[in-house]
Amino acid sequence: SGGEKGGKSSGPTPEALVAWSKSFSSLLRDKDGLNLFKEFLHSEFSQENIEFWIACEEYKSLKHDQLENNARRIFEEFIAEHAPMQINLEADMRRSVALSMNSIDRHTFENAQRRIQALMAKDSYPRFLESRFYTDLLGHRKH
Repeated sequence: SGGEKGGKSSGPTPEALVAWSKSFSSLLRDKDGLNLFKEFLHSEFSQENIEFWIACEEYKSLKHDQLENNARRIFEEFIAEHAPMQINLEADMRRSVALSMNSIDRHTFENAQRRIQALMAKDSYPRFLESRFYTDLLGHRKH
């Protein structure tokens, strides 16, 4: 389907917009969708969840020798008591991540990331689909 001029993307296609409304993970997997969702959460002052989710995605692709420092940074920024961008985790999940800091690996944040993704899917994702961020874009793409 057209809409691409000289290889430069002109934003999300109507197909992409529809996909976003059907599945939260397709929104997260799409660069435009992720950026728009991030903007929306920023407007609600609740961007810590998506920032944590993105940090976890990047963490999974790090070289082995970079894991330790990055795990500590993610923990201090999002999970530790009084973290500057503390995410909403149950006490037992927070404890389990704290314990896993003793044996850091690629899977250190997997459960917490899954939990936060589920939280966003239930909470902020439906609000995003109702927001002007999404509906304005949808309106423009229909004409």
